[in-house]
Amino acid sequence: MKHSTTVTWIAATVFAILVGVPTGCSGDGPGPDPATAEFVGRAVCVQCHEPQTQAWTGSHHDLAMQEATSQTVLGDFEDAVFTHQGVTSRFSRDGERFMVRTDGPTGELEDFEITYTFGVEPLQQYLIPLPGGRLQTLGISWDARPEEVGGQRWFHVYPDEAIPHDDPLHWTGRNQNWNYMCASCHSTNLVKNYDARADGYETSWSEIDVSCEACHGPASHHVSWAEAGGTGSDSNNGLLFQLKTQSVWGFAENAVTATRQGEAPLGDQIQRCAPCHARRSTMSEDYAGDRVLLDGHRLALLEQPLYFADGQIKDEVYVYGSFVQSKMFQKGVTCTDCHEPHSLKLLAEGNALCLRCHQASAFDVPSHHRHEVGSAGSACVECHMPAREYMVVDPRRDHSIRIPRPDLSDKLSSPDACVSCHEDQTSSWAADAIVSWFGPDRVSARPHFGETLHAGRLALPGASEDLARLSRDSEAPGIARATALSLLESVPGPVALEAVEATIAD
Repeated sequence: MKHSTTVTWIAATVFAILVGVPTGCSGDGPGPDPATAEFVGRAVCVQCHEPQTQAWTGSHHDLAMQEATSQTVLGDFEDAVFTHQGVTSRFSRDGERFMVRTDGPTGELEDFEITYTFGVEPLQQYLIPLPGGRLQTLGISWDARPEEVGGQRWFHVYPDEAIPHDDPLHWTGRNQNWNYMCASCHSTNLVKNYDARADGYETSWSEIDVSCEACHGPASHHVSWAEAGGTGSDSNNGLLFQLKTQSVWGFAENAVTATRQGEAPLGDQIQRCAPCHARRSTMSEDYAGDRVLLDGHRLALLEQPLYFADGQIKDEVYVYGSFVQSKMFQKGVTCTDCHEPHSLKLLAEGNALCLRCHQASAFDVPSHHRHEVGSAGSACVECHMPAREYMVVDPRRDHSIRIPRPDLSDKLSSPDACVSCHEDQTSSWAADAIVSWFGPDRVSARPHFGETLHAGRLALPGASEDLARLSRDSEAPGIARATALSLLESVPGPVALEAVEATIAD
């Protein structure tokens, strides 16, 4: 086996060790057998869980996918016309049907029926059935934002590109195929049923949206547990996943940042969210409810062109790959420490969310954020979770929750949260400002893995030694360490193999 092949294989397989993810269901007693669990449907769940159902109703999970009706379709279908790169499409109604006349698989204008809506805010997309059991995502989408901020209009998700019928990104192509690209994260109990010989699908689902069992797993054993009076040795109450966390956060005496009180969180909550909130590829279609993300998927590392070298988001990578870089993740913060799990809303608005674990007297003051109180610059997320816009109108915040490092931006060609607001300034200006506020030690005391990954990407002299050192650094995020291993592929040799040897026994 070649050195480079060895390094690549190890980088992929060792990541679960480095991140420190759980390896199965949590709980003190024996859990249910996933092979015998069956989906029962939300109508059964609501009988005992009405408050949770009410919170979920109207959420983005509830509205992830819907049949196209007068109640669900947001776009203008009153003979609206939209032209993109020379192709003029018309949106209309045919009785109860929603129609679009646009360029089809041959490039000629044809009439197509829209059968499903896809998403709801800040944009809504539309699905069109094509032969072979395919549902295809139309490239023209509806901007669901209010008109006063530029919404309530048709737009193309590739506004500056001509996408002809033979382009892989054309709405009729494989890259816009719902069954293959999108379905598993927008419906419950999704089975693709792809027939390779016929090159077609017979895709099925239990519920059209992201319902109860999409997160909790098939609930037949849980129903049996409840019907038996909630007794037995199963600490998961018949559920395949224990999503609750039992720990709380509190402030030690004189502490300005909260720490977790009591035991580590129970269950696999983050792992259950990760498959749909991560940039990943699927390795196994029989991904069972009692397995973790990396058992059935390969997580994208901090690679080009998905991430900047310092781990900031670049392409559409969703959340998990960013969050596992954060100190929050390392300290045991889970999704529901910030998000209500059923409505998906934040538990508090603005800085109040962060101040649940960070003392206002230390952090929500000008001496920390260096901006006028109440200004945009005083918002925690503007510095620590800057947003990047995707699909033209959809800003998403970076969940690595990082300390701004403008001193690295010029070196790494990475974004700088400071100049994203101060557009008339430079990253050097911002770096000088931080030194003037906190002194030169603020930067020198904070080496960043981004410099090593940047050198590795460019295969600079000495990069292999630095990559090997990063791969063994137990203080660095696991995803950065695994990325360092993957970059050693370009510089195979003893240094790379010694790093592999060290990390696989981590």
